[in-house]
Amino acid sequence: MGREWYLTFHGGEGRSDLNSIHVYSVDGRKVGKALDRSSLPPTVELRELRGHCFGPDGDLYVANAFQDFSEILRFHGGRNQRGKHAFRDVFVQSDAVRNPGLSHPFNIVFDAKGDLYVTSQNTSLTLRYHGPKSTAGQPGRPMPLPPSLARLKDQEFNPGTFCASAKEVQHGLKVVRKAIFARDILYVADRDGDCVRKHDSETGTYLGKIAAPDLIDKPIHLAVNGGTLYIGNRGNESVVKCDLRREQVRHFIQPKAGGLENPSGLAFGDDGYVYVASRGSRQILRYRLPDGVPDLKPFIDQLDDEPEFMERVDWQ
Repeated sequence: MGREWYLTFHGGEGRSDLNSIHVYSVDGRKVGKALDRSSLPPTVELRELRGHCFGPDGDLYVANAFQDFSEILRFHGGRNQRGKHAFRDVFVQSDAVRNPGLSHPFNIVFDAKGDLYVTSQNTSLTLRYHGPKSTAGQPGRPMPLPPSLARLKDQEFNPGTFCASAKEVQHGLKVVRKAIFARDILYVADRDGDCVRKHDSETGTYLGKIAAPDLIDKPIHLAVNGGTLYIGNRGNESVVKCDLRREQVRHFIQPKAGGLENPSGLAFGDDGYVYVASRGSRQILRYRLPDGVPDLKPFIDQLDDEPEFMERVDWQ
């Protein structure tokens, strides 16, 4: 089995070469780019790629986030003769009539049934779409409202809304960032709410929030390992962890420890370390999983731009 890191950058003005998924070896060496740009049709342009993951069909899904290019792209999960993922289709596309809620997507995640959830920064929504294997609706189209919103007969929502914004409902999202599933609950980082909001994965019912003054401060990225939720904070430039049973929040990576500046993507290695993308310093840093102690030197240094999302990919 081979292992690599897939990394997206925040994006740079005029740097089209940054608009891809960048591949690094398990020991931090630059390998190349994951996406086959030559396979793209003329109507598709890679701009500000954000979250990415492999779907239940084995294909690679990527959030294309720049303004008019707000869409979820699908690439073949297997690599072609060029060693890259070839374009398959636009799986979800923003549409002023059928899908107006999608604007500047941040991250994507599939639920246990194989349906797709997308957080949309400009509308502060979490949106839900029929997955690639759906028999209940056309794959890539917005799903019906969950029961928690459908019962609000006097309120209109964008198609596909699963978690509404603070402008629409009480306890709604102020400024959404990453969403992740754990224990039949959808956890959603609400940056300006200084909390992680919880929704039942079946009904969409709001289940409260995880908040801790001085600990959870402008949360952006989330990751789950076992029964623990890890929360990267923009405000105090730290990473905290939360036991999901007792919901006790504690320090994990102290503010700016190991040179951390504006933490973004979080990922777990099989070497007992947590890997953290440090946007401000353009590095990937490494911390011991048991106690959050930083490694003595950056895992990857002098990146070409600010790192955003990172995932470990295991190849058979």
